[in-house]
Amino acid sequence: MKSEKKPLTGLWRHNPETPEGKYLVKRRDGTIPTWPNFVIGAKDPAAPAALRAYAAAARELGMNAGYCDGVEGLAATFEHYRMVNGDGDPDRGRHRKDDPATIKEMRKGGSV
Repeated sequence: MKSEKKPLTGLWRHNPETPEGKYLVKRRDGTIPTWPNFVIGAKDPAAPAALRAYAAAARELGMNAGYCDGVEGLAATFEHYRMVNGDGDPDRGRHRKDDPATIKEMRKGGSV
């Protein structure tokens, strides 16, 4: 566990300064989902456990076995990526300058 003191930021979508969220999720056809979503990246140390839990829940719900296997494989891919590239800190808070065009697009959907 890192000893660096981090600000108590919570999810970006719960911050009045960033209600659009942190990430823009866009489908291959260019549309932006209108429902809330959550992005998990390979540098997030909690991601492999989250992906494995999701895969297990998906199996319980009877989702396609190939899909579930793929999510589990992604967990292993994420672990390997972190071993090579190091951990990220998804709870760090804001540290990049916003792009106004991206923020405008994010307001169309349910980004997190």
